[in-house]
Amino acid sequence: MAKVIICGNNHIRIPNLPRNSRHQLIHAKSFPTGRYPIEKLWYPLGSFFAWQPSWEKYQVVHSFNRVLYTNKPWFVTFEDHRFLYRNPQNKREAVIYELLNNRLALDNCQKLIAMSDYAKIRFLKRIEGWKIEESLTKKLDVIHPNFRTRVDQAKTYQPDQNLQLIFVGHHIARKGGVVALRLAKKAEKLGLPVTIHIISGLGHGSGVPTDFPDTTKYLEDLKLLDLSNVVFHKNLPNDKVIELLSQSHFQLMPTLHDTYGFSVIEGFSVATPAITTNICALPEFIRHNENGYILELPINDIRHWANWLHGEKTKTNEYWEVLNSTYDYLAEQALQQIMQFIDRSDKREHYEFLSAGALAQAQILHNSEKQNELFDNLYAAAAG
Repeated sequence: MAKVIICGNNHIRIPNLPRNSRHQLIHAKSFPTGRYPIEKLWYPLGSFFAWQPSWEKYQVVHSFNRVLYTNKPWFVTFEDHRFLYRNPQNKREAVIYELLNNRLALDNCQKLIAMSDYAKIRFLKRIEGWKIEESLTKKLDVIHPNFRTRVDQAKTYQPDQNLQLIFVGHHIARKGGVVALRLAKKAEKLGLPVTIHIISGLGHGSGVPTDFPDTTKYLEDLKLLDLSNVVFHKNLPNDKVIELLSQSHFQLMPTLHDTYGFSVIEGFSVATPAITTNICALPEFIRHNENGYILELPINDIRHWANWLHGEKTKTNEYWEVLNSTYDYLAEQALQQIMQFIDRSDKREHYEFLSAGALAQAQILHNSEKQNELFDNLYAAAAG
């Protein structure tokens, strides 16, 4: 049995670790902590991870989205290319980033784990032309997040049921909650038998990718939480989220940007198909008419929404018009997809097929038992 230090970003750790490891996993705390994270000392240090001293002996380190300074064997799992740099502002910062990035080429950095093909694409584009490109490419592998499958059979759909849809996401605009609310308004106007559950902390505005920074633009959308066919749950513990996912017919994630979409796989673990967009990693595990429906957005060569603007450009009226029309477009596309489903003569059989496809996806690509064995073998080999 090896002792493995687990460190780096918390938000991607659990789905990318063994669930029932035979090794001892020691979750390290960052240093400094609290109000003064290490990047407050100097911004480039945000790509580096330093943890509070561990007095236990350990053999292996597994980092998430962070470069390490260690002589121990280590792995790094990442969701895109951002851990390689944070937009150096001057030559001094560029030198620091180069020193950090070069640590990935050292022999004790044993594997670079992209958690999707999207992450792999972004990483490869970023290191193109680097002196260490060949060395890093040889270490690069894709290991998708894993989740425990919670059911063993597909769900059924009764034609006389009210269609239950669910949106899960703290960022109400970026993740697609605004689209879900506009869909609810359209469905109510048409008298469709649809109920939409919203689980969200309603985060939106400045600092959120793709969002318009002025939150007043979203006031009319947030009023739609009071619609008769909308049930707003705010924040819920994970077991309650899973329960609602299992009770829903479709999960909605018409997002403009998301590096993965963990909630979709959690829905798949209870055989709930998804309605999503075609951005980032989502098309890798959502297949149209097989385990859900995909709403098409214009995308670029790295699978980002092609109309996404950044920096000061996000504050312009033109960008809001683009966002506003895109939310409307996706809500209309989702509405048409739902109406097509409701109008199907074989919707009971079709739904069971979609549900079976969602469950199979969770069982095959995101199987926690298989990933558990894979990581345990990696740790054992590294520990010698």
